[in-house]
Amino acid sequence: MDQLTAHDPRRIGPFEVLGRLGAGGMGLVYLARSASGRRVAIKTVRGELAEDELFRVRFAREIAAAKTVGGFYTAAVVDADADARVPWLATAYIPAPSLEDLVEDCGPLPVDATRWLVAGIAEALQSIHAAGLVHRDLKPSNVLVVEDGPKVIDFGIAAGVSSTRLTMTNVAVGTPAYMSPEQARDSRTVRGASDVFSLGSLMVFCATGHPPYRGSNPVETVFQLLREEPDLTGMPRELMDLVRACMQQAPERRPTPAQIQAELAPHLFSRDDASGEAGDWLPANALELIERKRGRRPSAPPP
Repeated sequence: MDQLTAHDPRRIGPFEVLGRLGAGGMGLVYLARSASGRRVAIKTVRGELAEDELFRVRFAREIAAAKTVGGFYTAAVVDADADARVPWLATAYIPAPSLEDLVEDCGPLPVDATRWLVAGIAEALQSIHAAGLVHRDLKPSNVLVVEDGPKVIDFGIAAGVSSTRLTMTNVAVGTPAYMSPEQARDSRTVRGASDVFSLGSLMVFCATGHPPYRGSNPVETVFQLLREEPDLTGMPRELMDLVRACMQQAPERRPTPAQIQAELAPHLFSRDDASGEAGDWLPANALELIERKRGRRPSAPPP
């Protein structure tokens, strides 16, 4: 967590801002605290988006849907304000490494660990899609890894941009290395199958340490996505069929999240000693990283 600057807010809605957690394509992310001491992660919206009335209407609609998303593998949306001068969305704060951090620090994950994480993410997608949402930006940095499984974050965010003037000028919403081909062509029309393609791409990163498409810049990456086969170098044989199914170019040929989960279940529940927690699946260095992140409690800002 970074210290607040002179330009950062000290309060957002009912929350006291403690520090910066990071920045993304939509805006800044802050750690904040409610009056009762509950910690939340607040994502704020960039100025040019906040000025777009179409964005605000869509954002408000997506917030309403995101609040209905339940399930074990998502971070709950606890509050939001699409009408604020700077629109914002607050979710439960989860002190955990992202999947991106985990793989970069600890190396590619074993086959069973990858299956365990992908099954949880597939269940999260079922919850998100059941609420009428498409994630649109499923990637390793949007998956947190805790002791009892993955937690998908930032759903109900990118969709707010998909009908604004940004996409009307052919700027794709999402992350090129993990987006689907149809999303790269027109992010306004994607369906749940787009998230399945992203899950396949995420699976490649999890098991190999690299994304399936990696151009020298975003434009080159999108070109590879639309014209070339994914780079599956180092992909374990046991996962190859599922990855290829998820990354079919035609959306209708991809499995559903429920089908993915059903395919993985026999591998996860065939062991009598498997409790479903990280200790059963992740290597020791990954467990140590999770424990370090969990034990790091940020302090209140100086007066």
